[in-house]
Amino acid sequence: MKIAIVSLSYSPTNGPELTAVQLGEALQAKGADVTLFAPANWMTRIRKHVPTVSQDLWSMPDFKEQTPLERRNFILSNLIKVLAYQNDFDLVHIGYQTYAYAIASNLRIPSVVVLNGRDDQRNVSQMKSAGSIVVALNEKDQEATGADTFIYPGIPTGTISPSFVPGKGLITVGRLTPQKNIPLAIQIAKKAEKKLTIVGHIGISKEAQQYFQEEIAPHIDGTSILHVEHANYQELMHLMAASEALLFPIASPETFGRVSAEALACGTPVIGTRVDPLPEILTDPKVSFLSDSLEELADAARHTERFDRLACREFAERKFDSLLMADHYLELYQKLLAR
Repeated sequence: MKIAIVSLSYSPTNGPELTAVQLGEALQAKGADVTLFAPANWMTRIRKHVPTVSQDLWSMPDFKEQTPLERRNFILSNLIKVLAYQNDFDLVHIGYQTYAYAIASNLRIPSVVVLNGRDDQRNVSQMKSAGSIVVALNEKDQEATGADTFIYPGIPTGTISPSFVPGKGLITVGRLTPQKNIPLAIQIAKKAEKKLTIVGHIGISKEAQQYFQEEIAPHIDGTSILHVEHANYQELMHLMAASEALLFPIASPETFGRVSAEALACGTPVIGTRVDPLPEILTDPKVSFLSDSLEELADAARHTERFDRLACREFAERKFDSLLMADHYLELYQKLLAR
């Protein structure tokens, strides 16, 4: 089976991009013939890599100065490259839905589109009208959007070294936006009297800069509250494995929240809000605690001995391993091609 995987081009550490690359690596391990369409500067174990743009957007030295139109052209240039190569493949896997219709409607072969961001039924219907099979990342999103099926994102647990000894301090990971609710994570850590490491990218927009300066920066003291803006995948996994728990108090629903699965693979429990899809994917009290009460969240962060770090790792292996994700996609691809 010859599969083209088309990734977004913001950063190789961004969630949708990581998921696309790690799926390709897992499919290759399963024997599929995979080609990744992604920026030239990305490092990957996928043997076939068609460079789409010279480097990912976040690595471009003029990223902050780019006009919206200029940046959109880079994004589209990255995505449409596959059209020139489509005769070499059995199907195209499009890792993000923005502009997916533009790609799929110009393909002569089947396509799969992954809803790596929240969407609505009208947009999903447009993708389906181009003949695409649309995949949500959780069951509720499938129901809400009318996607054809759902498949949980996978992570390469075999490449992540867990820690089964109690960590030191708490960690929270994600873009520094209101949706990730970092100020609540800070409140939880302060109430629990625990050190907190914030790992997250500050947006370049005026609103994002203002949000960081007003809501997060005043709390960063370099001792009890620390901020790490850039960490590669290995550094992030090391930081999570060394932490007592991941704080993930998201303020509004998201498609999956893969950082929670990564934390569990590190042996690190997850403490978060009861916001979708967390109640769907975090179902074992030995590995996670969900609540909308600040007091309850702080109590869980104060008493992380209540969790079982070995159970965290086993839960991640059983539910979220990338080889399991590859199996689900191979089954979907086979049904699509048989059609």
